[in-house]
Amino acid sequence: MRMKEEALKEFVDNIIQERMQSAFSKMKAGKEPDTEDDVEKKYEEAVASLPEDKQQAVREYCDAIFDSGAESEIFFYRLGLQDGIRLNKIVKKIIRSVS
Repeated sequence: MRMKEEALKEFVDNIIQERMQSAFSKMKAGKEPDTEDDVEKKYEEAVASLPEDKQQAVREYCDAIFDSGAESEIFFYRLGLQDGIRLNKIVKKIIRSVS
């Protein structure tokens, strides 16, 4: 049973990530390029000027920051999804009691 729960959790996580990526792509599609490309270029130039061991340390640090941000986004997306489901149930109960 534990294996099924883990597989289901992984499936839900993948669906959430795909949905978030899709929504982000749609959001970015209609906008003009901004300074993000310039910032990334400056970052790469700055990292390239460092010794190899320092480059790796900086990249690992940035990866950790991005990963924690992604975890937060998934947490809040999942929380919103749970709130939506809960609200839907409440509305259905109210409609049934009024009918």
